[in-house]
Formats: sequence, structure tokens, C-alpha cells
Amino acid sequence: MIDDLTQWATLLSPIISVIAVIIALRVANNSSKDAQEQIKAIRHLLDVFVAANNLDIVEAQRKYQQQLVELDSQIEDAQMEVDTVYPFVGGARIDHIRAAQEKAEQKAYLSQLLTKRKEIEVNLSLIQDYIKKATR
Repeated sequence: MIDDLTQWATLLSPIISVIAVIIALRVANNSSKDAQEQIKAIRHLLDVFVAANNLDIVEAQRKYQQQLVELDSQIEDAQMEVDTVYPFVGGARIDHIRAAQEKAEQKAYLSQLLTKRKEIEVNLSLIQDYIKKATR
């Protein structure tokens, strides 16, 4: 009787293992489907969030573009002032010192404008990247 029981256990062990693997695969497949449904729900919520915030982002983009246009005009004017050479600077040393100080101030102002322009360009780039990712 013990030999019969051992034989049956030996024969049934691989069969039971195969059944256990099949059940495990089935459970994993069902879990995968649930996970995919949850991912779809999360993506839908993100789409709703993006749609709600896109108006603010587009408005910010417009403001940055307008600032960039205004800044370009200021940069052009400042660049012209820096590039302009005054041929009639008086012969007195004080006039040369004042002219050099004015040029240094003009260059500093131009540098500030160019730095501000780079910041605005970075912000515009970030907004455009966000819009590209949001519209995929």
C-alpha cells in the first residue's frame, strides 16, 4: 500500500507542477490586464490635467514670446549704442573717462538684456517641450 501511494505521488507530482504553473500564468495574465487598465485610467487623468492646464501654459508662452519681441528691440538699440563711436569726444581727459564709463555701462546693460533673453528662450523651450510631450 505504501509502495502504491509512493508510485501515485511520483506520477502525480509533475502533473500537479504543470497545473500549478498554468494557474500561475493565468493569474499573472489577469493581473497584467488589470495593470494595463489602471495605466489607461492614469493616462486619461493626466490628459484631463494637461487639458485643464494647457490654457495657462499657452498664455505663458504668448507672454514670453511678446517679451522676447520687446527685448529684441531693446537689445538692438543697446547694441547700436555700444557700437556707436563718438568721433567728437573732447580732448580733455575727463571727457575720455566719461565716454569710457558710458561705454562700460552700455555694455553692462546689453549683457543684462542678453542674459534675460537667454532666460526667456529657456522658458519658451521648456514650455514647447511640455506641449510636445502633452500632445503625444
